[in-house]
Amino acid sequence: MKLQGKDRRVQRFLDRHLSSPAFGWDDLTDPRARRGRRWALSELMDAARAGMLAGSLSLRAVEALTDEMGAMGRQYVSRRVPDTTMWDLLPRLSVPELREHNRRQVRAFWRAKSLEPEGLPCGVLSFDGKGLGALEHDADGDAQKGHRKDGSPYWLSRMLRTVLTSCAAKPCLDQIPIGPKTNEVATFADFFDEQVAAFDALFEIVTGDAGLTSKGNADRIHAKNKAYVLALKDNQPELLAEARRLLLPRVGQAPDAETPWELASGKSVQRRLYRTDEIAGYHGWEHLQQVWLVEQLTRDKNGTITVEQRFFLTSLRRGRLSPAQILLVVRGHWGIEICFWTLDTQWKEDAVPWCASGKAVEVVSWLRLMAHNLLSLARTRHLRVRDDKGERSDPPAWSRIFEWVRQALRLDLAPSSAFAQRG
Repeated sequence: MKLQGKDRRVQRFLDRHLSSPAFGWDDLTDPRARRGRRWALSELMDAARAGMLAGSLSLRAVEALTDEMGAMGRQYVSRRVPDTTMWDLLPRLSVPELREHNRRQVRAFWRAKSLEPEGLPCGVLSFDGKGLGALEHDADGDAQKGHRKDGSPYWLSRMLRTVLTSCAAKPCLDQIPIGPKTNEVATFADFFDEQVAAFDALFEIVTGDAGLTSKGNADRIHAKNKAYVLALKDNQPELLAEARRLLLPRVGQAPDAETPWELASGKSVQRRLYRTDEIAGYHGWEHLQQVWLVEQLTRDKNGTITVEQRFFLTSLRRGRLSPAQILLVVRGHWGIEICFWTLDTQWKEDAVPWCASGKAVEVVSWLRLMAHNLLSLARTRHLRVRDDKGERSDPPAWSRIFEWVRQALRLDLAPSSAFAQRG
């Protein structure tokens, strides 16, 4: 079978990346006993990755996909992989090793210049929490206990994640569990230090929701020579009151910047920026330089306009970003939901598919993030063509991406380094 057009471009994209050493499985430890192994670890991992890239929502669907590939004599996955074999393997894989595996892939994207910021002079790393779905167990002590309306218990597996929101692909760089007796603020400190150690060259600005806004977190960001943009709400009452005093009187006057009206979900949206540096150093925040007010005006089909106001604290000095770039940064942080929305709607992450026993929830989440990052780069960079006026086409729908991937997997993709070694 021959592919044409974008189908063929997807095949070449996957061929190039999956044959790279950064995408091999040599860095993973096989948790199984040597005796009685019927499958090489790399075979099983190749099958799991193929399933994620094709948008498979269950291990049974992965088995069916590998059966189809094996029946066609393809090299990448050459025989049917039973769902029970993958079910037994996934909970036993090393989460730290998968985390480092994802970091290795991110660094490969960076070296290939695939993570360049769009419209900004520097990278922006956004932090936010994300639920993986309700479980019937505590995920080996990492999940938070809750109760349903009928009183029955459940456990919510939650992660603090980082997304490179300055990049059009919105790749998820890292994640860490939010423990049962802690929260995002307490989890942030060490996690942030790890991001600097792993991805220092990728970002200059850190953004976070109001749940992460604290002087301690701001101090930590500033100490690592990064700038912060933190949402400001009622959990910082003194700062919020001063921000309102300084900026609300300016509303209705000429803003520092405003976007044109844009269509979003069937409505028209416009954003306006007001800012001041009169708050610099206020309330003991020595590194605080500015406060921003971003108004979002939403006009429905009946012409009714609603207004939402959001305040942001920042250590960025005036002049580091233009007013238009400030709006890009703020909109980019809201764009972290693009990544999370995609994971929930396309991979059903919040429903915890595939395998939910023990550590498998986190293991599967890592495989899902790797597939998302790779395909999102393809979707936003490599599959968008320019017309005669130089304008880039819209990214293709995810359903088309999965369709093209399934067709590409029927071809002889170049095997991973681990696959090549097993012959």
